Amino acid sequence: MKFGISNYSFWKALSGGKLSLEEAFQWLHELGCDHIELADFVVDLHQDGMAEKVRELSAEYGLAVSNYSAGSRLAQVEGEEYEAELNRLKGEIDLAHAIGAPAIRCDLVRMFSNEDPTSIEEFDRLFPKMVKGAQDLADYAAQYGMDVLLENHGTFANGGDRVRRLVLAINRPNYGCTIDVGNALCVDEDPMICVETLLPFVKRVHIKDFYIRKDAYAIGMKYGDEKQEKDITGNRWFTTRHNRYLRGAIVGHGDIDLRRVIETLVASGYDGDMTIEFEGMEDEMLACEIGMRNLKQMVAMAQK
Repeated sequence: MKFGISNYSFWKALSGGKLSLEEAFQWLHELGCDHIELADFVVDLHQDGMAEKVRELSAEYGLAVSNYSAGSRLAQVEGEEYEAELNRLKGEIDLAHAIGAPAIRCDLVRMFSNEDPTSIEEFDRLFPKMVKGAQDLADYAAQYGMDVLLENHGTFANGGDRVRRLVLAINRPNYGCTIDVGNALCVDEDPMICVETLLPFVKRVHIKDFYIRKDAYAIGMKYGDEKQEKDITGNRWFTTRHNRYLRGAIVGHGDIDLRRVIETLVASGYDGDMTIEFEGMEDEMLACEIGMRNLKQMVAMAQK
């Protein structure tokens, strides 16, 4: 098993100047990480010399860049807009190759919350466009021997059955999924069910933890209090598809049965990358350090 952390987990430290990119590579190396994931909104690879800098830091600190993530709405546009978005994403694939990443995650839609039309009817309407877009991306990435990945994410392209259906229809050997065990909760799915459903197609695993609450009273809010409801994001809670409440937690501190999830992954023969994603209220660097210790311990126990 290879362990890493996504720079999404400490993006505030990077953007706020607390941590430079080189310091991030050094810190993760000292934590005993094997790899790092990069997100496009955290590190701008389009800056002059940035791709070369990332490659140099990767070699210097022995920290592989295992995946690059690029947001997109490819399945939501048509005609010339589709071609423009597809060409933009091909450029992102070129950049992922330039930094030595063997995989790229490309979102197909931008729908993340209950305010978006995330119904199964809307999913079915966009399904052919998602399949076509993903096939075009996978075919382009094949020249580099690169995997293109779909992550169960948000409240639209999420849930084991939806993601499984997409990957089967896309039907490309270099197309698969990143299982984010925490994200399953965004659509009120048991993370274990999501993992078991997607195991045949998993190429990467994100380990994320959440606190889970069933109603507003449990997080100190009152029903019908419009001011409090608007401030839910400020309190770091957000709602699932069916209006439960989630807040990011340090890996191993939340309500997900991560030990059981990891035991299932290990028992299945999965021996690839595991990447921590943290989005809680605690200090990002401390949370990542504690989370990494907890993750390694759970994996070691599962491997006995």
